[in-house]
Amino acid sequence: MSSAPLRISLAGGGTDVPSYADRFGGAVLGAAISLRVTVVGRPRAAAAGIRACLDSHGTGFSHDHAANPFVAEALRRHWDGGPLDLVSFGDTPTGSGLGSSAAFSLALVAGLHPGRLPPAELARAGSDLETRGLGRPVGGQDHYLSALGGFHLLRFHPGGRVEAEEVPVSAGFARRLGADLLLFFTGTTRDAGTVLAAQDHRTRSGDAATEGGLHGIKELVPLAVRALRAEDSPAVGEVLFRHWELKRALSPRISSAPIDRAYADALAAGATGGKLMGAGGGGFLLLHAGPGARTAVRAAMRAHGFREYDFAFSPRGVEVASVPSPAPSG
Repeated sequence: MSSAPLRISLAGGGTDVPSYADRFGGAVLGAAISLRVTVVGRPRAAAAGIRACLDSHGTGFSHDHAANPFVAEALRRHWDGGPLDLVSFGDTPTGSGLGSSAAFSLALVAGLHPGRLPPAELARAGSDLETRGLGRPVGGQDHYLSALGGFHLLRFHPGGRVEAEEVPVSAGFARRLGADLLLFFTGTTRDAGTVLAAQDHRTRSGDAATEGGLHGIKELVPLAVRALRAEDSPAVGEVLFRHWELKRALSPRISSAPIDRAYADALAAGATGGKLMGAGGGGFLLLHAGPGARTAVRAAMRAHGFREYDFAFSPRGVEVASVPSPAPSG
């Protein structure tokens, strides 16, 4: 049984995509959270193939493992081909911007691998599975933040090298910041690779507006790091506000009219800032709201039909445990 945490990025998201990072170098500040994806696998002697591969939301994973490219590629790379029972459970819907695809891939690879991979090596394996194995134009932040746990500053160098630096955050401030950050599901999901494809194409084409927007997003990373080190929660909210303004300008697919209206109402209710998680286009909206604004912000989001998910920051990365099979009945 293996599990991997989901993540939130506070600054720099999008600059980890290879089309940008290979030319300019990328930087992302993010953290693992308490919401997780869990995979349970059991070899069996009878009948070949995969008997089941499902997630708890009924989306994303199919009875036929060949219909799920993540499963098929992970099995091709890390399994001996023997018969296997495989089940997956997730705390959130797939395609919601919290890195569930990466967390699933990491949990699956960690469980399939005969040895315990070090976190950085596991992150590289998961990232390579998606980018090279499946050809998805995604960055590596999800894999590293999930594998490592805690708060990390990630630097993505040309050529694919990733440097991970832990950002020390006291337990008290992590709780306070977690209380100020409210996470709402917008009710829509999307595939990150599809949303990022347009940004990837424009970046590879040398589009000046796209490059300029990503430069601006990367410049927010040191501001966010400084806010964490100073234990300045409102400054984190201000970074989120600026990040969203830059991110929304990258593509009309990043947001939508209903999400823009909900975000405007959140600001009117007292939110300091916020942004859609992941590539955008739907999924989860993260908002920063101080103690005096949380009740009004929550009411505003309920009026838009957005469901709140409770979470906390987590130091735990990928975890693997051996579970004994139950004794046969009778």
